[in-house]
Amino acid sequence: MNIRICTLLAAVFLFGCSNFPDKLQVDDTTQLITYEDAASKAEQVKGKMLRWGGAIAKVENKPDSTVFEMVYYPLNGYGRPVSSEESMGRYRIVIDGFMDPMVYQVGRLMTFTGQLNGLENGLVGEHEYVFPTATVGAYYLWKNVQRIDISGVHVWPFRYWNGHYPRPYHRSLIIRGSSDNSSHRVPSTRPSGAISYPKPVNIKRSKK
Repeated sequence: MNIRICTLLAAVFLFGCSNFPDKLQVDDTTQLITYEDAASKAEQVKGKMLRWGGAIAKVENKPDSTVFEMVYYPLNGYGRPVSSEESMGRYRIVIDGFMDPMVYQVGRLMTFTGQLNGLENGLVGEHEYVFPTATVGAYYLWKNVQRIDISGVHVWPFRYWNGHYPRPYHRSLIIRGSSDNSSHRVPSTRPSGAISYPKPVNIKRSKK
């Protein structure tokens, strides 16, 4: 009986490991760094390996590489970003070569493995921002996903002092649908990311 249970547990474990796309799998002994550690103590974890995902916010083609600006989301058991969860902020990841923005469109979900380079100052609109940056090892573009409109998302005031996180501030979150020009304003304390709501359905009853 014990042998059967051990065999079953081993099969479940192996199946769980294979859920990740082959490109994204890493050795079991690899210690992956978290987004929080990269943002708060980048110098201590610089050069270490990460496996992060998120929604594409911006694609910038350089002469020999492409820089993706990503809205970070945690991964599920399959390695796919969960866009319904809270986002802790944004990051940038560099891929060698040309990546077509018409394929890697804003809002699509991607997952990366790579090495942390450190922090980099930049802008989100006119807002000063500090991005964790990484060089990609492997990447995966998820298919059949609803693109996330991040154009109206306010960002976290991304600053750290002595390893302490800043308190969030209350601002409104503007949600723009992808098929019309309507917008909804709702109170939010989310640092960043995007949420979506189902559209109401009008039901008309015909008179007999």
